[in-house]
Amino acid sequence: MKLSSIVILAIFTLYSCNSPHKKIKSNPNELIYNTVDTSADDLSASLNLSGKTKTTELTAQIKLSNSDVAPIDVQEIEIATPGGIRSGSATGFTPFSLAQGKDTIVIVKFNPINDLKLYQATGLAGNFKAGYNVSISYKIIGNDDLKSMVLHPAIDKTELTAYIKDIKNNVTGYSFNTKTGFNDREKKYLETIMPAVKSPFVYLSEQEIAVSGLNFRLKIYNERDTVHAEFFIVNHADFPVKVITDSLNIILNDKADASEKAIVKIEKVSGAQNDINIMEKGDRVLIHYKKHLKIPAEAADTLTLHLRNAFILSGKKNLFNEDLRLLPVLNLQ
Repeated sequence: MKLSSIVILAIFTLYSCNSPHKKIKSNPNELIYNTVDTSADDLSASLNLSGKTKTTELTAQIKLSNSDVAPIDVQEIEIATPGGIRSGSATGFTPFSLAQGKDTIVIVKFNPINDLKLYQATGLAGNFKAGYNVSISYKIIGNDDLKSMVLHPAIDKTELTAYIKDIKNNVTGYSFNTKTGFNDREKKYLETIMPAVKSPFVYLSEQEIAVSGLNFRLKIYNERDTVHAEFFIVNHADFPVKVITDSLNIILNDKADASEKAIVKIEKVSGAQNDINIMEKGDRVLIHYKKHLKIPAEAADTLTLHLRNAFILSGKKNLFNEDLRLLPVLNLQ
């Protein structure tokens, strides 16, 4: 009888140490990830990971216990998708020391990039993954070796099925059409307005434009009949540029619809704030663009980014002499 009690206790202990750590779901807009408690060397970790489906933000609550005879310095906590896309803390992580025989609870928030292609084209992070890898990097005082512990949280299959069913993706991401001959024509135009520009350099890629010392990066997508765009601009040139927001537009079939006015806001990331529409050398600007635009499926490749008269140089000369065609590069239905 005594032997039976010992066996039953051993089985219960083994199950408790290796069964997934579960949190009770209390919010219908929340995903719960289950994790097995993990130990490495003399550091133990217990993880509660949950995600907000509205914002794709993950919150990790981690209990760390140090059973070593020396303090442990926790250097970094990161999260990664199964494909290896890594993300650090959304607010920045501050290393800390955990004394011997002590434990602590750390709360870290992540905004993981779940779909790299989607993010590059649109700035959207993408839907939650079924599982992640949460890594904890640390050093034991007196030992310079950087060690790592990895936990593997995963969604219950039933909850994952319900989440996928509720997802309503209808997003089309866009890039620049690089096969229209824009580089050559824009360069020839810039040569005619020198010395308003110092160099007639032009380079167009799928998401970026470099023109005479100004670098533009575009993220644009259409979701539920609304076009969203962000233009990040850095002025490396020796001349100022004025941004005319009323001239910046995204149009369909080369026709502007006067009834649908875009909402455009300029954010001066760095530089003088007295006139946010003027970009001096070294200034960084982020332009936010939003416009209701119903795009028929058969017309998805007829979008144009209207740039003429939107960026003005000295002498009232345009930086861009023509508009740019956009191409759909990503479609989530």
